[in-house]
Amino acid sequence: MSSKFARISLVILMVTHFWLAAWFAMITPYRTGGILLSQRGPDGRPAYSKDIGAPDERQHANYIGFLLRERKLPVFDPKSPTLYEDYQSHQPPLFYAVAETVAKVTGQTEVEAQSFGRTIRLLNCLIGAVGVAGVFFAGLWGTKRNEIAVIAASLAALLPTSVMLNAAISNDPLLVALLSWTIAWSVRGIQLERGSNSLLYDFLVPAILVGLALCCKSSALVGYIVFLGSTVASGASFKRWIESKGVTGRSILPIVIPIALFPLLLVSWLWVRNISLYGDPLAQSAFKEAFVGSAQKSAILGAIEAGPSAGSPEVQYWINWIGYWTARSFIGVFGYMDIWFNATGKANSNSDPNILYKAIILFNFLGLGGGVLWLRNNWQENKRLGAITLGLIGLTVALFVMFNNTYFQAQARYLFPALSAFATLMAIGWVQIFRKWQIALALVVIIFGGFTVHAGTQLPGEFAKRIQTESPSP
Repeated sequence: MSSKFARISLVILMVTHFWLAAWFAMITPYRTGGILLSQRGPDGRPAYSKDIGAPDERQHANYIGFLLRERKLPVFDPKSPTLYEDYQSHQPPLFYAVAETVAKVTGQTEVEAQSFGRTIRLLNCLIGAVGVAGVFFAGLWGTKRNEIAVIAASLAALLPTSVMLNAAISNDPLLVALLSWTIAWSVRGIQLERGSNSLLYDFLVPAILVGLALCCKSSALVGYIVFLGSTVASGASFKRWIESKGVTGRSILPIVIPIALFPLLLVSWLWVRNISLYGDPLAQSAFKEAFVGSAQKSAILGAIEAGPSAGSPEVQYWINWIGYWTARSFIGVFGYMDIWFNATGKANSNSDPNILYKAIILFNFLGLGGGVLWLRNNWQENKRLGAITLGLIGLTVALFVMFNNTYFQAQARYLFPALSAFATLMAIGWVQIFRKWQIALALVVIIFGGFTVHAGTQLPGEFAKRIQTESPSP
């Protein structure tokens, strides 16, 4: 694939992703109450929720509204009587500050207004398109292969969950975009043929990006750890380069240490504030105190034990609940994990073969497995790419497992900080399996683009089934 074709493809994918996300933004209800058909209330009927559109969007919008009204950061109170409205108040402020600025510039300052929702959703549509470009360059700079970059970016642009995520008010799109670009610059490494001037880019740019990511969401720590490893490796490469020029005895520490600490400097003011308010830099203690009312692993284990299934409840929890739910939500489950595109429309049903989900899950695992196998067989030439991508995936999955060992949150969006790594490895694997990049690219576009378009045509009707103007009587 030529470089020109790859870059034209990138522009097309960015525009396509923006318009797909904008489409989803227009058809997803904003601050609209209704029932969740996959959840049951105390009376056994479908549970009522004040919001049925995008997960946690109402609370993210409330954060922006607080900034608009009070012109200061909110203080999270896990005992607040309005906790349902405020439970995102512990989040780092970068996205909300950007959204507040956009709201002021566009004159959309009333959070309850539908026009406010559309405006901030479109902001995230744009951020999502920038994230697609980050995935593209992660694949390009990591493999030096245009076809891998285009296929990886196609997955990021057309994956239904990616489109859904970037069509909602949330800090996730900005986090994913910043980490995708961080990984892109990290795998780029030191371009020694350009000399020491490249230090400004190869060290400082990813440091700024990951520092901003830390100011966006605490889960960016996984990206910071990968950045640290990359910085040390880049510093070692630079030292070998200057030694090849006859300069010996020069330490890389004066370069590496300040760069490694720079992201922490960017976020240090926030961590100091959190320590003074909550007792820890990430406000996790307050968050855990407030999160006790959410779905717990212990409750799911109890339900498994009470059910007819044989075998270890622990094994069933991790395979049938966390594993299977997450694998399907990586593809596309909409609303509050309430709209499933299978025969029954439910998460779990013995009568539902889930053929569509299972086929795409197999396609995804073939790509991921093929990419890992390729790395294993070509490790010496690609150990930098392998260490960064596998490191990011491993850390993100480990954090996800730790969280789900207490709470039941089988949502693949928590794995999206590693989207660029997943997409790059899958693209490599699909090209290895299908031998021709044209076939791999066509399959990605048809499978994921087709699913997204199908979902977009069905979602208005699915949401209409759930909308209720008033909360049912207790």
